[in-house]
Amino acid sequence: MRTIFLRSIAAAAACTIAVSASAGAVARWLETEHNFGAFDEEMGVATCEFKAVNDGDEPLVVVNARANCGCTRPSYSPEPVMPGDTLVITVGYDPEGRPGRFTKYIKVETNGNPGRGELKITGTVIGAANSLRSRYPIDLGAVKLRDKVVAYGEVLKGKTLGAYIEGYNATAEPITPRVDNLPPYITARIEPEIVPPGEQFIISTVAHSERTNQWGVVTGDFDFYPTDNAEPITLSAVMIIKEDFSTLTPQQRQNAPVADIEPTKLDLGRIDPSSMTSPLSASFEIKNSGNDPLIVRAIACVDNAVTIDNIKPDIKIKGGKSLKVTVKVDPAQLAGRTLLNARIIVTTNDPEDPSQTVRVVGEITK
Repeated sequence: MRTIFLRSIAAAAACTIAVSASAGAVARWLETEHNFGAFDEEMGVATCEFKAVNDGDEPLVVVNARANCGCTRPSYSPEPVMPGDTLVITVGYDPEGRPGRFTKYIKVETNGNPGRGELKITGTVIGAANSLRSRYPIDLGAVKLRDKVVAYGEVLKGKTLGAYIEGYNATAEPITPRVDNLPPYITARIEPEIVPPGEQFIISTVAHSERTNQWGVVTGDFDFYPTDNAEPITLSAVMIIKEDFSTLTPQQRQNAPVADIEPTKLDLGRIDPSSMTSPLSASFEIKNSGNDPLIVRAIACVDNAVTIDNIKPDIKIKGGKSLKVTVKVDPAQLAGRTLLNARIIVTTNDPEDPSQTVRVVGEITK
């Protein structure tokens, strides 16, 4: 008899706990994530619905719903949701000017249990022509690129440095872009190897300065294949290789060479390419105002109209001596321009100023 009595008490207690646990509003979300997949930017705002059933015994009310970005807007009814009924939160994502993959979160607060929840939307926007043109001005049809030049800036001899070009898959299909015919001092890879529709990728490269004997401005081209069946286009890598002077002792710095260049601007005045059949010529001097020999590592100019005449790499200039450098400008390469504004980079072993610039300027007349 006593056993039956104790069981009755336990059952009553369990019932009381269950009633207590179900008291109030209870939000049971049917789903907390939604993937829009890939869709065109021109379709406008994409919307989805998140639903929660009120499993409690009191009305369920949304206190607040906010997104982590202004492009995502949740909306809901302020009316209480009765027990057994369904709460609906509509979430809209504005893709305008936002090509590529996205992940957004919406924080939801209710008077129910649990009081706080998190919703998540994902998807990929296939950009419209105008949006892609501003972000990726290099149009290769299926693929858009941010640039055609990988610019490393200055690289110390013996060091490595990374740089990249951003790209975008403007199609509704996966693509596998690739690179080939790289210079021996450049390594590269595409990340990711397979680019999903409407998503971004990068052409990730590393410059290995120890793999070339060049100094100063170093340029190299390589092939980029946007897709398996596409013809390649030429991309360029540019860096300025300088000497590493970090190991010099104070005494070595005191006796170091000093490169003084005069003039640093060669003004050719008015140039009429149509009336000229031979190159224009100008010159500047490099003087070693220091003690140790000055080594001219390289003299280079990326402008194809300007060439440096008869200067070999690693020419040594003794202290107090000078080297005359002759610059020639090909008028035929100036056709169609209005100005000549070229920069010659002189790279030396002067630890205080190893890379100096000589400008070549002129006004092009017709």
